[in-house]
Amino acid sequence: MSDRQPEMWAARLYGAGDLRVERVERPVLSSDDEVLIRTHACGICPSDLRAYTGLRPPNRPPPYTPGHEWAGEVVDAGDAVDGFAVGDRVVPSWRVPCGKCAYCVRGKHNFCENLGRGRVRGGFAEYGVAAAESLLKIPDGVSYPEASFCEPVACCINGSLDSEIAFGDEVVIVGGGPIGLLHLQLAKHSGARVYVSDLLPERLEKAEELGADGVIHAYRGDPVVHGWELTGGRGADVVIAAVGAPQALQQALALAGTCSTVNFFAGTYPPTVLEIDPNLLHYKQIRLTGSHDYTPAHFITALKFIEMGTVRVAPLISHVLPLAEIKRGFDLVAGRMGFKVMITML
Repeated sequence: MSDRQPEMWAARLYGAGDLRVERVERPVLSSDDEVLIRTHACGICPSDLRAYTGLRPPNRPPPYTPGHEWAGEVVDAGDAVDGFAVGDRVVPSWRVPCGKCAYCVRGKHNFCENLGRGRVRGGFAEYGVAAAESLLKIPDGVSYPEASFCEPVACCINGSLDSEIAFGDEVVIVGGGPIGLLHLQLAKHSGARVYVSDLLPERLEKAEELGADGVIHAYRGDPVVHGWELTGGRGADVVIAAVGAPQALQQALALAGTCSTVNFFAGTYPPTVLEIDPNLLHYKQIRLTGSHDYTPAHFITALKFIEMGTVRVAPLISHVLPLAEIKRGFDLVAGRMGFKVMITML
């Protein structure tokens, strides 16, 4: 009898541009409170893309399996797992806070100092292991690809709440990619008038389809001038920079009106230094904030919003590719072709 572990197909990132689909050992449960999940869908996240293109160093030694926006079916469960059973459709969060550190006791679970075991990644593989406490059951009527949006929607909820969008606010979203279009829908849910700025016409068309009150053609004339015109000459109450390009961040600041909030939602890679006139913040009393990741509460709300249709994610899926074509998927995202690229394992 062989002691060899069963194998599976998985994507392995060896370095910038070097992504391979290989046979690897199937993961096994290392604790009695874990579950084994057969992955059905996993989305390509901007953070995955940065590692693939080399803009950001990987957070683990290569080769490793990327992917954290995933959903699947429970195929095995440890003896201590309660509330989940084989056959359940689930979406795991890679963030399981300790609840005890200095950040957790302040409610800032997204900055937990002891994330540890909850950080189970590797969604671009046929199987993955996750702590049972990280799981949510996928409601009937929500597909696996739709459930895979929980992580980015949760991150956007964090940014939206941090921006304190109020009913009647004028909101400008700089960047009309998947993240910007999620922010658009959340801002509309808060009762705001929302405008989206982008360079690509197809993204602006999608923004209008999803309810934008106006769009800013950043490739035609001055987007800042256009933004001020749309907001009646008073600037935006809230500006969310959904892309991290330095020019987009400068545009976000220039679009802000008096007593407004500017949220730098996206990271900037390679790292850059941004010049800001302090008088802009001082005399216009602009609140400049950043937001990063999400808390368990945001994750739960994200799935509810997807289920209710508050945030429509299906229109954002432009490509569904098998694992064997994952490199093509990353190249599509890198080339800004389409919107969300989803990888399926079945």
